[in-house]
Amino acid sequence: MKISFLAIGDELLSGRVAEANGKYLADQLSLSGLEMKFMLLAGDDAQEIITAFNFLQQDSETIIVSGGLGPTPDDLTIEVFAKYAGLELEFAPEIMEKIDLRFKLRNLATPAANKKQALIPKGAKIIPNPLGTAPGIEAKFQNHFFLFLPGVPGEFKKMVDDFVIPRLRELASDKKSLAVKTLRTYGLPESGIADRMSKIHFDSRLKIAYLPELPEIYLRLSALLKDQTEALQIVKTGAEQIKAELKEYVFSEDDEPMELAVGKLLKNRGLTLATAESCTGGLLAKKLTDIAGSSDYFLGGFITYSNQLKTKELGVSAELLEARGAVSDEAARAMAEAARDRSSADIAIAITGIAGPSGGTRDKPVGLVYIALADKKGAWSQRFQFLPWSRAAVRELAAETALEIIRRRILGLRMPGEKS
Repeated sequence: MKISFLAIGDELLSGRVAEANGKYLADQLSLSGLEMKFMLLAGDDAQEIITAFNFLQQDSETIIVSGGLGPTPDDLTIEVFAKYAGLELEFAPEIMEKIDLRFKLRNLATPAANKKQALIPKGAKIIPNPLGTAPGIEAKFQNHFFLFLPGVPGEFKKMVDDFVIPRLRELASDKKSLAVKTLRTYGLPESGIADRMSKIHFDSRLKIAYLPELPEIYLRLSALLKDQTEALQIVKTGAEQIKAELKEYVFSEDDEPMELAVGKLLKNRGLTLATAESCTGGLLAKKLTDIAGSSDYFLGGFITYSNQLKTKELGVSAELLEARGAVSDEAARAMAEAARDRSSADIAIAITGIAGPSGGTRDKPVGLVYIALADKKGAWSQRFQFLPWSRAAVRELAAETALEIIRRRILGLRMPGEKS
């Protein structure tokens, strides 16, 4: 099945809002053994939308459209499609009832503008939207299926999961079974992974996709066969071959984020953790506490952005900070040791650095980060120089690297900077 995606909205073309629905849809299609043919953006303009429809119909069987289903005058998607397909718009009382109920629950009268959301092309089917007022629409025109969904990401994702993917599998002529597994890796570049994997002789029916997701590389393995058992075995074998070659660089084979993988290690080993952060401003603690149940192992953290708080809250020597600087090996070690001592955690980890875009010097450039860990074995620290793509990227790399350091320490693996 040839599937394409069209996102509609002036805010997407202006850059005020990042288009995320297409990425989510493509990901879910891939997990279901389906593929995206084209992905387009169009503004809130009737002619632009029609031009996009004309292009996508040339080489797509199903066209999924996001956005333009709201109640305001610039929400044109449904009326433009009805005109394009030569269909009348009909009032759907069941949609209006649900819209009225949503406003009633908020003790509000339904605005007159919302009534346009109850107009649908004649013969179209309604796709329920449990999270918003704009229903989805399924319509057929010239042997093409059009699925219209709201642009609000939460609503879009829910409707993709509950309706779109099952419907597309139903429409697909190929009834093969899909097996999928995603390995997450950290510490090797994409080219380095490819070099190592070039030594492996995989089953020709196994498909491997490289999915860079800063700062990790995901490897998505899939097999689409008539026999589901055989497909599962091919994927399982491929995963074992990759793990044997990449070894400790694979930190998850269940598509788990690093913070979840580290959290499981801490919990399973009965260990507790504390953090001390400067340039990351609590990002590491946030990642850890994003995981439900993290209170079992995460005791808390110190966000000591200024030198004054490094001294007041952690007891880092003012003389040390004056002599070596807050961004130094010595400061990072002192922060980690103090965090462990003051929290009584089994492990403490500290991050201090220069996230940028300003503040760097010749000796200490933007992207310079020191990470230190303290546990019963003693203190460990390492200097990192991350590429200063952006302030956010430096902070993300620092937090993720800190998690990787914790993982390696717990598992007794070679630490960054150590010779093999």
